[in-house]
Amino acid sequence: MHYTNPSFNGTNPGCDGGSCHNLEDGLVSATVTDFEVQITVSGTTSKVAGELVDANGTVVAFNNSTSNNPFTLTAPAPGIYTVNAGFKSPNPRRWDSVMVNISVTDVGENKTNPTTIKLYDNFPNPFNPATRIQYTISNTQFVSLKVYDILGNEIATIVNEEKQPGTYEVEFNAQSHSGEVRNLTSGIYFYQIQAGSFTQTRKMILMK
Repeated sequence: MHYTNPSFNGTNPGCDGGSCHNLEDGLVSATVTDFEVQITVSGTTSKVAGELVDANGTVVAFNNSTSNNPFTLTAPAPGIYTVNAGFKSPNPRRWDSVMVNISVTDVGENKTNPTTIKLYDNFPNPFNPATRIQYTISNTQFVSLKVYDILGNEIATIVNEEKQPGTYEVEFNAQSHSGEVRNLTSGIYFYQIQAGSFTQTRKMILMK
């Protein structure tokens, strides 16, 4: 499948002035693990780029330029996505597309037992005022998911209870929670999951 005009979130079009040329079919490939899509652009040592587009045509994840090949984009939810990817240089730029299916179902509280504990990238990121956070639990245990500011001060506790194995999604709102007014300022925040001896931390950006 050829895609001759990648949008790359509208910030850095892949085909400036229509100077885009198709890659041969098969040079862009993608593999899916949970919500992560690993993208490979074959036949180049140049920087590559790519985007993940949902069924509505909305760009949900992108990388405008990277020396990593393969590179990874994270889908925000289950569904069928189009991967647009290709060379960033030299000219002429070349692009192609493949389609991937994120097949995890019922993300709210998915009862399909995962084999690992994992904390995913929040989406959207940057965000204002709310963002979604997904995580998986491989066995029944007490789970804590908290948000911290850049100084390490605890801002919010999102999850603090025992969870069954599955994939979960929660919302973090920078303005309020359960009637409590937060009104956080723009900046970098961290969210951290603790489940048994497992701990993982990721970064998110509030941009008002």
